[in-house]
Amino acid sequence: MLQALVMLIAPIILTWGAKKYTWIENIGTVIIAYALGIFLGNTFYTIDTEVSKTLVEAAVPLSIGLMLLSSNMKQWITQAKSTILSFFCNLFGVTIGAVIAFLVFTGTLESAHYLGGMSVGLYTGGTPNMSAIGLALEVNDEAFVLMNTADMILGGIWMIFLMTIAKTLFGFVLPEYKAENSIITDLNKIPALQGPSTKSILASIGIVVLILGICVGTSLLLWGKMDEIYIILGVTSLAIGASFNSKVRNIKGSFLVGEYFVLLFCIGLGSLSNFEKLLAEGSLYIGFVAIVMFTGIVIHLLLAKYFKIDVDTFIITSTACLYGPAFVGPVSKAIKNKKVILSGMAAGTLGYAIANYWGILLGKLLLIFTYFLVG
Repeated sequence: MLQALVMLIAPIILTWGAKKYTWIENIGTVIIAYALGIFLGNTFYTIDTEVSKTLVEAAVPLSIGLMLLSSNMKQWITQAKSTILSFFCNLFGVTIGAVIAFLVFTGTLESAHYLGGMSVGLYTGGTPNMSAIGLALEVNDEAFVLMNTADMILGGIWMIFLMTIAKTLFGFVLPEYKAENSIITDLNKIPALQGPSTKSILASIGIVVLILGICVGTSLLLWGKMDEIYIILGVTSLAIGASFNSKVRNIKGSFLVGEYFVLLFCIGLGSLSNFEKLLAEGSLYIGFVAIVMFTGIVIHLLLAKYFKIDVDTFIITSTACLYGPAFVGPVSKAIKNKKVILSGMAAGTLGYAIANYWGILLGKLLLIFTYFLVG
């Protein structure tokens, strides 16, 4: 009970602290949430892994659903063409990286085909998508934990690079930022980004719970069981559909409520990480993740150069895809351009929307290809 209480309250304290203390905002609440979870899971404190798993599994559909409720697809398509193009360049890059990693590690890593699908979700939408795809494809807990821990190590190193010298180095390759490539809107005028009321919190969570209930209910009706793939894709689809209703899309603070569940997810997932086990048994996972991540980044950069995508748009899109919308703010500050925040959030939310479909599909396609490789 104490563990669950700490994990449930911590995101609220972090969100409050980010408003009061600039150093928390500068570091990023997601990074601190992961760090707190890692501390709980890798120190003298003995956690109940079942509690962490339960919170993670509950936070996945709620975080993705709430983030998608506030999405504005029409605006993004018309006002963020460069960002959308950059997003799909990243998607293409990580897909190539996932296929290469699959070919390298088939026969060495169990379920390399499904790990390929999970990695696409990880580097297109973020860790909640990787978790959703892993649940849908029924990947074993150990593989999921090792892959997530490997990503924390490599992702942490790359994040330091992004927040320090990335803009200077990529600036030698890519053109300078152009304001017309971003969505220029006053963030304070977007209802989903404003402080929620009790009523709006209940309304936004209620809609996602209703969507989840519909998906679970129809799954039981159609197949007599809770089909994970159907439920994950169903929540994604219905949440996107609901976002086209302006009343739903403009529920006050819905995006921020979604961020609460992202932070809860990060704390729970961080607590499940096991660096000792990764060092002892999981070096292959580091190799797998490294191939997907860095192949994706290189291809994304080459395509950005070809399509003349500016350096700020490239960096913020890459950040949104590799880490999720919650990291957009800290990186935009690091590159000294707050004008790209909304574009980055759009790319990250688009990743939430697409990653589940593409990750599950790719995992299944690689499974079929496995049969040809092993005969």
